[in-house]
Amino acid sequence: MFVRILNFIYKNHEYFVFALLIILSIIILMTNDAAPIRKIQGKVADFFYFLHYPRLWINELSDIVEENRQLKRENLRLKLLNWEMLEAYEENKRLRKLLGFMKNTTYDIVPAKVLNRGVTPVLSSILINVGEKQGIRANMAVISVSGVVGKVVSSGENTSIVQVLDDVNFRLSVRFQTSRVLGIMKWRSGEFAEVRNIPSSLNIYPGEKVITSGFSDIFPKGLLVGEVVEVIPSEDKISQVAIIRPFANLKKIEEVFVIRKF
Repeated sequence: MFVRILNFIYKNHEYFVFALLIILSIIILMTNDAAPIRKIQGKVADFFYFLHYPRLWINELSDIVEENRQLKRENLRLKLLNWEMLEAYEENKRLRKLLGFMKNTTYDIVPAKVLNRGVTPVLSSILINVGEKQGIRANMAVISVSGVVGKVVSSGENTSIVQVLDDVNFRLSVRFQTSRVLGIMKWRSGEFAEVRNIPSSLNIYPGEKVITSGFSDIFPKGLLVGEVVEVIPSEDKISQVAIIRPFANLKKIEEVFVIRKF
């Protein structure tokens, strides 16, 4: 093995000598202080910088990629913080309204949060976080700061199921606030309810407020329900139908009150 190495060096000794001379020349150039040599050293340094430039560019690009990744994470963190602040601001506004409502009402009411919507397959309903422990039982009125929401149909110890206005079987005795006409309101479709069988001789106008009539053991008199958006003739042409938009937004509702006593 050693003999083979010696033979290889002997056969190629010219190349080894040439490489050695180049190395010695570079060493002499880099250690010489003469002005012409300094210029040559600068050219050599430029050449080696050119060789190192791709590596430097790759390192710089990696730093840029990492910085961009960190900026994206910081941007997401700030967005999440902003969303939390906006949600807290909106919740604060709702709670201020709820507090004001509780101070101004004379009813015995219990505040509650909506936990879920559509909790039973046969009933349009919401689930709230108060129950028998808070004195809640079936057939208690449920309202929001905007208007009537529905009524309690069943209660457990800590939760209750509320049948809401847009259930097809829900009926509510109402009065038109200006004309004083009485009627039974039921859900129509979409976002609207209706009162049918209103005599055509009675004048009801769009924009008129609709309130609870008080002819009920569940809902006290004068609770806001909605407003008339349109009055149309019924199919028999003898009576008319009032189309009503409820004030309570059942799709967005988050807090309600249960009226325990009035």
